[in-house]
Amino acid sequence: NPRTIVVLVSSFPYTINWTNDHVPAILWSSHAGQALGQALAEVLFGDYAPAGRLTQTWYASADDVPDILAYDIIKNERTYLYFSGKPLYTFGHGLAYTPFEYTNLQLSDNAFDAKETVNIKVDVTNTGTRASDEVVQLYVRANQSRVKRPYRQLKGFQRLHFAPGQTKTVHFTLPASELAIWDVTQDKWTVESGVFDILLGRSSADIKLTASLTVQGETIPPRNLTQPTRAENFDDYAGAKLVDEMKVAGTAVSATAPDDWIRFKEVDFGEGANRFTATVANANLAPLNLEIRLDNPTGPLQGTLAVPVTGDVYAWTAVSTPIKEISGIHDLYLVFSDVFRISSFHFHN
Repeated sequence: NPRTIVVLVSSFPYTINWTNDHVPAILWSSHAGQALGQALAEVLFGDYAPAGRLTQTWYASADDVPDILAYDIIKNERTYLYFSGKPLYTFGHGLAYTPFEYTNLQLSDNAFDAKETVNIKVDVTNTGTRASDEVVQLYVRANQSRVKRPYRQLKGFQRLHFAPGQTKTVHFTLPASELAIWDVTQDKWTVESGVFDILLGRSSADIKLTASLTVQGETIPPRNLTQPTRAENFDDYAGAKLVDEMKVAGTAVSATAPDDWIRFKEVDFGEGANRFTATVANANLAPLNLEIRLDNPTGPLQGTLAVPVTGDVYAWTAVSTPIKEISGIHDLYLVFSDVFRISSFHFHN
């Protein structure tokens, strides 16, 4: 039947590619309770115009989803924030029984500083013949950053009712603090200087209007590792994981296999450092090693820290080693010879 409608009730997304390709309409709902049947009937028979939006990305393939324990959405490029593939249905997706037009996007200012707020407004018109709700969605995107930023990030939405032909001006406020990232180099929230895109649309992929906003914030400087630095504040990693430093508080880093590493980006060693000190815990039966390398995991070896047996993962000790002189700006890689933990470190002379 070419007029078939599939009704799907679920708590999570499915890969429904065949249904998407062969059925003209799909109506999805969560497990909404005892009145669900009545609500679905009203939508199916046209008594109510639906305006729901997906709060999850619906992937086109199970291969697009990582291991269930892979919680790092940045590293694994998951959710609408970081997914670079083409999903079946994007975050925020949802159709209506009537078309809408977005016009006249305006910002109260095209530039502001890290303590200010910009006001955003856009005109939305129901250009169809049916009354309906519309969910107007506001996203932002950073054009440059020290860190990997989302392709777009939801910063606000409004669900409004429109009569046929009606136009409404929809208002949003965006504080600069909403653009902040956690800066691991300074261990604080930071609003970076730069140009941000303001995106208005019907979903994370269906963007109707864009504008640019210049933010006068902070330029994150190169890292200074001459002060005690938490190992958890790395910029990148391979294999390593965050673990508890003590049973009651603190976070440390542990390798999960030989040759795991953590990376610290753009470290300014200044005029030079020739010694490395770290706080480590080694529950193995034999001493292990931590390699200090520059610019890549197999880059120049500046030194090797001998990690003694401490007897327990919560038994910490500070150890130090001389290293080859390092100066200037480099990426730092700490490479684990096997499974042990590091909580903090610093370079000195």
